[in-house]
Amino acid sequence: MPRRFKILFKILLLFCALALAVDARAFDVSTTGTVSLRYQSGADLALLNPGVQYPDYGFAAAYLMPELDFNQGEWLNGTIELYTGELSTRTFSSDSLDLYGVESAKNYFNDTYFVRQAYLDFSPDESINIYVGQREIVGGSKLLFDNYQPSFTFDYDMTDALGVPLSLDLNVVKVEPYKLYDPSRTSMFYDAELSYSFSLFEYVTLFYSNFEDTDNTLAPLLDNIVYTSLFNRATYNTLVSRYGRLKAAQIMACLQKEYASGGPVRSSSTSINWTGITGDRYFGRFELGATGILEFGSGTVDGDNCFANSAPFTRSFGTYGYLADVKLKYHVRHLATLGIFFNLSSGDKAPADAIIKQQTLNSFLAIFPYNTETNLFFNGGINQDINTGSLAMAGRRGLGDVAYGADLDFYPVKPIEFAVVPAIIYPEVGDSDYGFETDFTFTYTLNKHASFPFELDYFWPGEFFQGQNISSIVQVLSGADISW
Repeated sequence: MPRRFKILFKILLLFCALALAVDARAFDVSTTGTVSLRYQSGADLALLNPGVQYPDYGFAAAYLMPELDFNQGEWLNGTIELYTGELSTRTFSSDSLDLYGVESAKNYFNDTYFVRQAYLDFSPDESINIYVGQREIVGGSKLLFDNYQPSFTFDYDMTDALGVPLSLDLNVVKVEPYKLYDPSRTSMFYDAELSYSFSLFEYVTLFYSNFEDTDNTLAPLLDNIVYTSLFNRATYNTLVSRYGRLKAAQIMACLQKEYASGGPVRSSSTSINWTGITGDRYFGRFELGATGILEFGSGTVDGDNCFANSAPFTRSFGTYGYLADVKLKYHVRHLATLGIFFNLSSGDKAPADAIIKQQTLNSFLAIFPYNTETNLFFNGGINQDINTGSLAMAGRRGLGDVAYGADLDFYPVKPIEFAVVPAIIYPEVGDSDYGFETDFTFTYTLNKHASFPFELDYFWPGEFFQGQNISSIVQVLSGADISW
């Protein structure tokens, strides 16, 4: 039996044993779960994984996520959800095994078997909820932090005490990054939110968040910014004019070598703060959603300087950025939703200089952003699950993005839904453009237990991939979702 099937069998056996071990007389127990089947194709798989020598252009996969829920009265609830995929068959190269699956990429682990959620919900009073364990955390805004992480959460609904619908949420999160350079050290994310609820779906939230990077969580992002900022034809010509052809070739070769071995930035420590407001409000059939975030902080990196024969360096730099996201939707009874959106994240004309020359990095940084408004290269698209392993919302080169788009969602009959999301994207700084993307999604929902999605994404990248001859990208994703 293949190793991955043995591991899957052991996890399912553990899950069943745990369910049997719970005393049904003391707890109310229920089991739920989801099976997702996917086929995905598209050249973007190669582009988003530059370290893979012979990348695959598609894969078929199955994802199994069983969940056990138990409760004791109204004061104690528990959830355990396992992620027992991805069981996948790559369609081409064996090297493509280095590619992460859809959910694995969002969880930032090169491991396809893990506990997705395992937490307790303790409610000593009807206005207080305390969560302990690993679960999905939205910190401040989905555009800032949305991921499954170990955390402690304190929620206090002040409606009864104050007579106004206010609530206070406090989150302390242990951040598990894309690369665990030093597992003995832990980066922490702190979040405080004050929300006013107009109704069940209408709210406004003020928040303050802080990220303390002590185990090099930021290093992979800074490596990517340095590499994509410097390793291109335009930069090579600039280096030739400044250092001469031989030295320029040596610098570029060093950057390429360092990037392949983990990057020229070896370690990072940062303290970054965000303060912002987010909310959603209905005005008749119109729905207005908006988010605004201001970011400020500082950081220090250590690594090897390719401009000085790979000599070790230590650099300190500041961080500053801002983000705005606005969407307006019109609901046409039970037939459709028509919307427009605007998305902006700040960028930096020379982000590598901020790191190398100890300046201020103006590219907006986020921890685990989940952006479904713009395109897949800014952490949306691809069924809105893959993100690019980046902590930034500022694009591959750190130039930021400005996106104007529309969101058209049609559901003429109950089992059918058709959505179109076109967007025009520009960098926030500079005179280039990032092109145009349109995402088409069709979903047939057989019943509450089964649905069949199909998605087609087209992206004309403009100058998004600087120095690469890429005219357009087409991706297809299809499959089935079955729940019980």
